[in-house]
Amino acid sequence: MVKIAFICPTHRESELHTYTASALRTFFDTTANGVGIVVDDASEGWESAHTSHLKGLAAHEGQECVVFRYADWGGLTRSWNKGLSIAKDMGCDYAICGNNDVLFPPMWYQGLLHAMESGYSLVGPLSNAPGVTAKKKQEVQRYFPDYKPSDDLAYINMVQKFLLDKFLGDVIDAPVNGFFQMAKMTTWLRGAYSQNFVYRPRNERTSKGYRNPTPLMTLNEDELQGRWRELGFKSGVVPSSFIFHYRAVTRGGRYKKGLWTRKSED
Repeated sequence: MVKIAFICPTHRESELHTYTASALRTFFDTTANGVGIVVDDASEGWESAHTSHLKGLAAHEGQECVVFRYADWGGLTRSWNKGLSIAKDMGCDYAICGNNDVLFPPMWYQGLLHAMESGYSLVGPLSNAPGVTAKKKQEVQRYFPDYKPSDDLAYINMVQKFLLDKFLGDVIDAPVNGFFQMAKMTTWLRGAYSQNFVYRPRNERTSKGYRNPTPLMTLNEDELQGRWRELGFKSGVVPSSFIFHYRAVTRGGRYKKGLWTRKSED
């Protein structure tokens, strides 16, 4: 059975821990042999009980949750690079570089695995709030009639079943957004920026040469996919897979817009 790693970066975790726990719980509930890799970016107020709680979410045989913490802030790209290094050492077959504010429905992986076996190097699912990189090709409302954003698991599961039944085998040639990037572990390593890093550690400039104000946080998936295209690697959006995304939870409520949402208690 294949081993899939979910690299789950955290920051401000003492405030927002319920999102990480929900992401990991749904991942483990739906992914046999799943490996959760939490990489915390210097959250204040972290207690050992929180580490134990997250590790305990890997409740099924063959599952594991690893928690690695940095003492000083270093940004999202560093966390993804560290997570991929851990996934490699653990012998994982596939790895997701994702966000901690997502929810996984049953069979989320079926279409993604099919796409990678069909020649795609980096794949991503549909979502309610995927981001701008894929130019709206990952927006679930384009494929599911009358979609309404909801974190109700029964509704999320129904959306996934509809998409799987209708679109299994379909892949759309497009770059994928950074909230959920999945590839074979061998592909991550073949496309690495250097011996030590899969992603370029800093992205100082945009593609048009403008200064990037957040070089440790953003443009990471854009740089990676641009470099991979030159290697002949293909990215694809998989409409038979759905991942719910609250989006921008760490950055705060002022960033909520469109179909971005929050837990009901927030």
